[in-house]
Amino acid sequence: MLRQPIRALIVALAAAAAPLVFELPWWAVGWCLACWGYCLAGDRHGWSAPPRWIRMGIFVTGSVAVLVSAGLRFDGRDFITLLAVMAGMKPLEIRNRRDSMVTVFLAYFLVITSLFVFENLSMTVYLFLSVWITTAVLIQVNHPKGRLGAQLRLAGRLVVVAIPLTVLLFFLFPRLSGSYWGSPWTRQGRSGFTGTIRIGDVSRLALVDAPAFSVFFDGAPPPPDQRYWRGIVFQRLAGRTWYPEPRPHRRHRSIAGETQTGYTVVLEPTGQRHLFVLDLPLVADPVGSIMDDHTLLARRSVRQRLRYHAVSVLDYRQSADGPPGERYRQLPGGQNPRSTQLGRRWAKNLGSPAAVVAAGMDFFRESGFAYSLQPGPLGAEAVDDFLFSVRKGFCEHYASAFTVLMRAAGIPTRMVGGYQGGRWNALGGFLSVRQSHAHVWCEVWLNGQGWTRVDPTQAVAPERIDGQMAGDKLTGGEGRGMAALRRWHQTVQQTWETLNMRWNIWFMGFSAEDQVALLKRMGIYVAGRTHWFVFMALPVLFIGLFLLVGRLRPPPARSPDDAAVKIYGRFLGKMHRIGFPRPSHLGPQSYSDFVVRRHPALKAQVDAITQTYIALRYRPHAGPATLQNFGRQVRRFKPLPPAAKEDPGT
Repeated sequence: MLRQPIRALIVALAAAAAPLVFELPWWAVGWCLACWGYCLAGDRHGWSAPPRWIRMGIFVTGSVAVLVSAGLRFDGRDFITLLAVMAGMKPLEIRNRRDSMVTVFLAYFLVITSLFVFENLSMTVYLFLSVWITTAVLIQVNHPKGRLGAQLRLAGRLVVVAIPLTVLLFFLFPRLSGSYWGSPWTRQGRSGFTGTIRIGDVSRLALVDAPAFSVFFDGAPPPPDQRYWRGIVFQRLAGRTWYPEPRPHRRHRSIAGETQTGYTVVLEPTGQRHLFVLDLPLVADPVGSIMDDHTLLARRSVRQRLRYHAVSVLDYRQSADGPPGERYRQLPGGQNPRSTQLGRRWAKNLGSPAAVVAAGMDFFRESGFAYSLQPGPLGAEAVDDFLFSVRKGFCEHYASAFTVLMRAAGIPTRMVGGYQGGRWNALGGFLSVRQSHAHVWCEVWLNGQGWTRVDPTQAVAPERIDGQMAGDKLTGGEGRGMAALRRWHQTVQQTWETLNMRWNIWFMGFSAEDQVALLKRMGIYVAGRTHWFVFMALPVLFIGLFLLVGRLRPPPARSPDDAAVKIYGRFLGKMHRIGFPRPSHLGPQSYSDFVVRRHPALKAQVDAITQTYIALRYRPHAGPATLQNFGRQVRRFKPLPPAAKEDPGT
């Protein structure tokens, strides 16, 4: 039995599983490393494989660990963990070629699994590399004596040849609505706003430079100070945590304005239902509903990259409804007494809500407040500590404190979470909004105006709103060299962002609706269910036609050696039928001598056939005429079995 290529198989598994490392729990990564390390050491030192009962024990242990890690839920991430456990222990039981083939196909399955998890250009390129490595290992399993370079080149050619068919299936294979795969268990949201907000959440989010969403404007982009991306409205304060309206209703009030901006948002997965739109949305695609707090809420959590179009009114005017309920004036009882006392004093001395709002903004502007991502810890009375002791904080500190002051003054106030600003990508022509642009501002209710946006952060750090400050520059200045390095980094980053964005739009965003539209332009209509069944059969028919053409294609021209071997095989078949099978250890000349000794009557013909065959196989100048002569000799050769010797006594 041939020795199996354990090292190559583990390389294929490791290459296929590498993108999933950050999706796996730490123990699963250690599991794979331990199993593969044992197999590599055993292959090097000639250790015997663990017996079956030990392998069964390892399998049970890994399965129990996956179930314990999953708990009561078992989602796509737990399936990935189970797959990693199987990939880790599979090399322990490789004994023959069949086991090696199963391991190779397990590596292919890991590659497919990565496509369910990642949807970006860099990972797609890497997966092609992983397929190339796995295919080379597949070739080595079936041709273990081949050279590594030749196997890699052959695998590369196979991958390249498969690309046209891959592209064809990409456009024609029926897909589900939603996104590239339409799968409900793709990547989960990792960062961004959640359903609640605590003081300090946004400042930590601002340190993350991951993309939140990208925006393509129908016309010119709005100025930076009007790029307020509304996501979630916080209404109730409990302790240090703000909560949204528990059951919001759809918006029935109308808004109007002169400056309308249309745009398309490509939102990264958030795991939340909140979509982000410019303040305030007028209309939006039916992917979500505009609620009465002017937020856009999706029907289900966004677990895949989502694209939607919306139109917003930047100089909006709201219909003159009555003031909101008392819930927008409520504060937790007994908390932040100094802030509450200050707000009440403003209300008593200034009278009008507009004057109180202006006093609040002046208080932040003139009392020595500073804008920082590292404000330091706050005590039990967080707002009091911030307003009267620390006086240093991020946007949620100012918005939260301003809301408490206004509610203490009796003015309906709420907080709005979302993003502000964005980084314009001139190369791609879109606005890239990062997590570092996370922002929180306030809205106060004023008679005759309705909900009016007030941004306390603007009173302290106007450059943050004017787009002159990036989230990653908040901690200090930089020298000339660092500035040049930063500009170079931004250029590279914008180029990569543009490539990724085009990839996401053209390939990952190719939905079922896009596919139907493409087919319609090609004159194919698949509106009805019957049409879809017919359409689904097309790829199967195409593959069948491809295989049929391969079968009907004329075989490649044989070399003289191949033809000579085939004719010589017919000669051996004739000899086998008269009782002279060729022993496997005999060459042509030895076999001829063997036959002549036992059947001298065939000497002339067998010698002639053998010499012609040797000439065709081993002499360089034997041409087509010799091959024709050889075929004629074998065709005319009609041997009879040797006659039985007569008994001398008869």
